[in-house]
Amino acid sequence: MILPSTNSGAILCLVLAMVCWGSWANLQKLSGKWRYELFYWDFSIGIALAAVAAAYTLGTLNSTELTFQDNLLIASYHKISYALEGGALFNLAYVLFAGALSVAPMAAVFPIAMGVGLVVQVGWLLFPPEGSALLLTGGAVLVLIAIVTAAFAYSTYAQEQSVVKKALTPDPRTPAAVAAKPPLPAKGVALSAISGLLMGMVAPLTDLSRNGEDGLGAYTAALLFALAALGSTFVYAPFFITFPVHGVPVQLRSYFKGAKRLHLYGLLAGVLVGIGLVAAFVSGGTLATVQAGPVATRGFTFGAAILATLWGLLGWRDFRRGSQRVRILLTAMLVMWIVGAAMVTMAPALAK
Repeated sequence: MILPSTNSGAILCLVLAMVCWGSWANLQKLSGKWRYELFYWDFSIGIALAAVAAAYTLGTLNSTELTFQDNLLIASYHKISYALEGGALFNLAYVLFAGALSVAPMAAVFPIAMGVGLVVQVGWLLFPPEGSALLLTGGAVLVLIAIVTAAFAYSTYAQEQSVVKKALTPDPRTPAAVAAKPPLPAKGVALSAISGLLMGMVAPLTDLSRNGEDGLGAYTAALLFALAALGSTFVYAPFFITFPVHGVPVQLRSYFKGAKRLHLYGLLAGVLVGIGLVAAFVSGGTLATVQAGPVATRGFTFGAAILATLWGLLGWRDFRRGSQRVRILLTAMLVMWIVGAAMVTMAPALAK
């Protein structure tokens, strides 16, 4: 299998993962009113396609060394089960994440979801401490404050827009006005937080699946993760189709009536997440002397949240009609999130 042979190569893999994970949501935004419950079928297929393509190309080249098929034969069943469990949990997190994006702006969903995931990961890192406990704890507290600030900014913005829309509506009791009622901010915040909680629980399963001589290699782990994600979609998607996070239930047959470009958006979004998954596994699956290290790994992982937030603020202008108060809250949130994530990132380097 092909793995980075230099530290620069490992870092480039992390950069690729950051760009992919921080950009895929743009494709869901481009799908417009296409229901996320239908978008997600193509999304999960795209993840699997990226992992399968990587496994059967990069994972099998250079056959004089261990290929992903060889690795799968010698890996223990426990390691394989950890990867499958991680993939199913990863997929549930992303189902909720996509649901949150369908009812809330990117610039609120990403900092909340990935912020909660960061805090959960810090909990794992503190027992036993993997780095400076002071920096880990301080960074987590700062990110928690940033999460609350993001939720407050979104809620304030939603209230402001509700007042404006009410003033422009001749009679808010009309059926059209009732049907157009936007989702409450609490729904988007709750979905984002639960998604982040699940994301934070994926990392330990990933580590368990790859540790030891009988652990999974980069391409094998990515493939099993992706296949578990695709398989679990057949459980999760029908549930959310029947019990949607917002609006009326959607019919599965509507999936086959969607325009080709809508299916393409879902596939490409999934491919981006799949490429990011493979790149992250590959970066951590090379020789210890070549790996980027925990500081760079965490830094680029958290960088995906910052990139996506900037996409939402500057690209999609999620809060463009917000007041000065909302803008100040968002700026404070972004600064606290970056500083808190930086503290957690630097904790291993400053360990006593």
